Amino acid sequence: MTMKYLIAALLGTTMLASQVQAEEITVGIAGPISGPQAFFGTTWHNGFKLYVDKLNEAGGVNGVTIKYNQQDDKADPREGTLVAQKFCDDDDVVITVVNFNSGVAQSTLPIYEECSLPNMTFGSNPALTQQGYKFMVRPVANDLAGALLPAEYALKELGAKTAVIVNDKQVFGQGISEIFGKNFQEGGGKVLNTFAVAPTDVDFTAVLAQIKTLKPDAIYLGAVMPQLALFAKQMHEQGVTATLMVPDGGYTPELIDQAGEANIQGTLVAIQVPPMDASPAIAEFAKLYKEKYGEEAGPYSIYGYTQGQILEQVLKTTKGLSREEMNDALHAVKVSTAVGELEFDEIGELKVAPSYLYKVEGKNFVLIGQK
Repeated sequence: MTMKYLIAALLGTTMLASQVQAEEITVGIAGPISGPQAFFGTTWHNGFKLYVDKLNEAGGVNGVTIKYNQQDDKADPREGTLVAQKFCDDDDVVITVVNFNSGVAQSTLPIYEECSLPNMTFGSNPALTQQGYKFMVRPVANDLAGALLPAEYALKELGAKTAVIVNDKQVFGQGISEIFGKNFQEGGGKVLNTFAVAPTDVDFTAVLAQIKTLKPDAIYLGAVMPQLALFAKQMHEQGVTATLMVPDGGYTPELIDQAGEANIQGTLVAIQVPPMDASPAIAEFAKLYKEKYGEEAGPYSIYGYTQGQILEQVLKTTKGLSREEMNDALHAVKVSTAVGELEFDEIGELKVAPSYLYKVEGKNFVLIGQK
């Protein structure tokens, strides 16, 4: 064999070896990317893709590059189960970033458990981690934290003595409103009444008429958009002067736009998301996000980015790329992220999970408290 052909053969062998060694995994990502909650799901996913794209541009993690299979669950448990089964049936999917909504998570977690597919779920209902699932972690504060700050602020800062609760009868809305009520009463307040509305209701005239006669100091509304905005608008139009408190679904410019700026002033919104100038790392994320997408980061974009950082650490520490090995690394992860040091306990909850309280002032959400 001539030297020319020997070199060619060696190069071919080297190239073949590098191709064999190069590995690729697929991450299933699902959330509402159409419908009323599309803003949340799309911008959350964008944060994740921002970080993953950076990893791939740098050559991946330990030689592993990352694909993502993005699906739309439409914030609908039925759609969510179809997506979950699709991910389960795809052997290339070894980990997922899923379940923005607690109601979707309640339906899909048993499916992921059955097929041993590890998932970072965003559903915040506390009960989700109490059901013995071994393949889930929750890299965000649960509703125990999200409903505590509003109750404490209402009692201590607003001097509220009475409250009325309204919820949409869904897993998230009903669950978080019940936690608020428990916190408010344990702090010395009185819940005058609880009203349930259908998740499709758009006219709250009758409920607000009853609430107006009760004259509560505060109203807690456990629901999602667009109900949060519609309720706030009608509440103002009917002259109900109580302070309105809503969960994280209200942390969007659409709340102010759809309710009308004059109708939403003073509303309190609790969410797990820090201000975008809270630290140099968060400010850097916000800068990168705007450069890539041409717009400001969404409410949960920072957590999508953080989940990318968690995935990087999983790939650095996993013993292999099977679902079971990835799950072991996920549960054992200790990582420094844009929102701080993250580590999970034995049931998949964050050991330290911050939450924040904002007040609507003009067209802005102004931070007024945090835990």
